[in-house]
Formats: sequence, structure tokens, C-alpha cells
Amino acid sequence: MTTFVNFVPSATQPFSFAVTLDGQQYNAIISWNIFRGSNNSTQGFYLNLYDLSGNLIVSRALSGSAVGINLQSLVWNNGTVTATTVTPHGFKIGRSIPLAISGAAPDGFNMLAQCYIVGPSSFTYPLATNPGAATAFGSASFEVNLVGGLFASRLIYRTAARQFEVNP
Repeated sequence: MTTFVNFVPSATQPFSFAVTLDGQQYNAIISWNIFRGSNNSTQGFYLNLYDLSGNLIVSRALSGSAVGINLQSLVWNNGTVTATTVTPHGFKIGRSIPLAISGAAPDGFNMLAQCYIVGPSSFTYPLATNPGAATAFGSASFEVNLVGGLFASRLIYRTAARQFEVNP
């Protein structure tokens, strides 16, 4: 289950929230430095993650992820899904990038997949089993997992929504 935390920075103290990653609770403190942008963008913000004993687990610049690009079709054929976006996605053709597919039905289409960019509005990704005909297409997004490599859980910051997403 995804948990959402609204990011409401303060001019007087760091923003903080409790977060559960891989079943363990941590304290996330979002600090800033003097180079923070005047529009409160992610520039100058840092994620500092502490265990409950106060030990620093990770400190890194806060990198935001964009809201997903809406999909207009998902078609499975011989172990490969071809996805078509409603508008051009802006990814470089011929590259392979990790994208999170979400909001599609059947749920078998939804995953974090290594996608091959085949056109200005299309990409493919491997999917061994046919999930059936798509009835909802959802979206695809390039996500920066702020705790990637440290936890199986994912912590994503959505810049436009000003929210943290936690996926256990």
C-alpha cells in the first residue's frame, strides 16, 4: 500500500516525518542550506534518514520525480508490451530506461520495468505472461528512488504534487 506525505517546508525548522521502510520505522528530516531556491523547489533540500536510535542511515540531495505520462494504449505480444503515450514522452529514442507503469488494468501491466524507447510516443518492455487486454492504461514515470540500493521499499518525491510516496 502506498503512503503519501505532503511536503510543507518551513522557514524556521526542517520538515520531518516518520517513514516505514522494509517494515522498520525511520525518521526522515528534510533540511536545507542557504542555496535553497526562493520558490521552495527541491534545490537546496536534503533527505536525512535516521533510525530510531538517531543513527544517520543516509543523507542525500532531494531529487524530485515528475508525475507520470498518461498512456493511451498497452498491447502485449509474444512477451513484450508496447506502450503508447498520449503526448510525446521526451525520452531519447534508442535508450533503455527504468519506468514505473502504474494505474493500468489488468494489474499485470503495472511494474517497474526496463523500457526500450522506440518512438517519440512509444516504448516497449518485457512481460512474460499475457495479462489480458488492457481496459485502463494508467501512466508511466521515470522515478528517482531516494533510498534505492539501501531498501527494497521505495521513497519517491513527486515535485509537482509536493508529496513523498512510500511503497513498502
